[in-house]
Amino acid sequence: MIALWDTTATDVVKALASERHSSGGLTSGLALNLVVIVDEKGEREAEAALTHAAQQHPCRLLIVVRRDSEQTAPRLDAEIVVGGRLGPCEAVVMRVYGPLVEHAESVVMPLLAPDVPVVTCWFVSPPVHTAADPLGAFADRRITYSARSADPIASLRGRAVDYSPGDTDISWTRITFWRSLIASAFDTATAPAASVTITAKQTDPSAVLMSGWLAGRLGIKPTIDDTDVVRDSEHLPAIKAVAITLENGHEIAITRDEGGNTLLRRTGFPDRTQSIKGRTLGELLAEELRHLDPDQPYEAALGQCTGRLDLCADAESAAA
Repeated sequence: MIALWDTTATDVVKALASERHSSGGLTSGLALNLVVIVDEKGEREAEAALTHAAQQHPCRLLIVVRRDSEQTAPRLDAEIVVGGRLGPCEAVVMRVYGPLVEHAESVVMPLLAPDVPVVTCWFVSPPVHTAADPLGAFADRRITYSARSADPIASLRGRAVDYSPGDTDISWTRITFWRSLIASAFDTATAPAASVTITAKQTDPSAVLMSGWLAGRLGIKPTIDDTDVVRDSEHLPAIKAVAITLENGHEIAITRDEGGNTLLRRTGFPDRTQSIKGRTLGELLAEELRHLDPDQPYEAALGQCTGRLDLCADAESAAA
């Protein structure tokens, strides 16, 4: 591990090359560049999450920790770790101060490994325009976390206005298990859906994205029945139940209790139970990094739930 205080991007590049050489690191073994923006408060959680993700996806990990933006003079402190506490990756933790908080790309870009994709992830409230943001413009994929915005639903609307292929959101990844369970329930459906009710927190972006996904898949607009949801993890969607009535009167109902036990009921079939536990931020990020192509289901769901049906049209034409 190498620590550099009040340094420059050039010195960081040299120190990284030296540490890689002494540790036997090879750029050809990297699958991607992962640029992550966090604040001082969330640094510890972010490092734990990134350690988990890096175990599954060898990467050059560039962590930008935003510190005192009010400081008048720019300053960069860097920590370089190759195959150390952050897992089997090449990691540079950059703590930026002053004007450098808004211009971190100047120290990030020289550190990008060549010839591999770039993923930029915001564990803080995302910028207004992610694709045009200096840290998002050079990325092949951009991952936001709308649930951590001051107004999560407004953040989703912003993502729709600013949408660019390659965008996705951790709030969408949180409902993977729900979507899988609902899709499997329709394997035995005997008629099209007539109505859908989602029992969830209306301010939870995962519930809103679920509504958009179901609207696109079933052709009807779900109702979100607002309720408080007890969650055992911040990274679990605030969804308690999904009830679907089919045109022939049959029903599909999925409910989750406070212990994470989920019950699936279908007319004419025996009940089925399954556990939907809260996943860690690292597990959610690792799932997103498994595919680096545009996330068309997210694009369609985002378009439906925000009324931007042009996104849905784009997703359908791309899939055709």
